[in-house]
Amino acid sequence: MSNSSSAQAVNHALSPDEALQTRRERVLAGRILLAVLVVAVLAVLLVVQFGLVALNVLALASTALVFLVLIAYAAGF
Repeated sequence: MSNSSSAQAVNHALSPDEALQTRRERVLAGRILLAVLVVAVLAVLLVVQFGLVALNVLALASTALVFLVLIAYAAGF
């Protein structure tokens, strides 16, 4: 089994709706996952450096971000 067919088999196993996904959607999903990973690593580093105070600040910032995203969604963006 070659590399490309192995990759296709894994992709098909993880994405049963592969035919419905465009390349653009896959790239966007990868970027979102990468952003979540970066935020998680940043959160761990900040908590190690500054303690639980940093976790409180991150929670406050996350709350504000989610609130803004919900407002944007409600406005139709």
